[in-house]
Amino acid sequence: MGLSYLFISHDLAVVNHLADRVAVLYLGHLVEIADRATLFKSPAHPYTQALLDSVPRIGRKRERGAGTIKGEIPSPLYPPSGCVFHTRCPKAQSLCREQSPSLDALPGRPWQHAACHFKE
Repeated sequence: MGLSYLFISHDLAVVNHLADRVAVLYLGHLVEIADRATLFKSPAHPYTQALLDSVPRIGRKRERGAGTIKGEIPSPLYPPSGCVFHTRCPKAQSLCREQSPSLDALPGRPWQHAACHFKE
């Protein structure tokens, strides 16, 4: 039908049912974009991974503190230098504090883009 829509939500279960392509933002910055199946099966950005780990699932036992993102959320008015997620990222290194990563396609997956120096 040639129809497009932009659906904004914090409910990943709803996003999983409605969207064909998903974009993930952190502090207003695009950190990952991919088709729905790829994003939910193989997230590349640490923030996307943490979001998906925090979704409750039937039959999955959660460890205490699992799926939570450590640290304080920075002010969107004064975002941190470099990668906006580096203050809370478990993979952050000095490069992340100094240089903002570009949103690039993953090797072998041109349909999935992530803004991370250490994409998976």
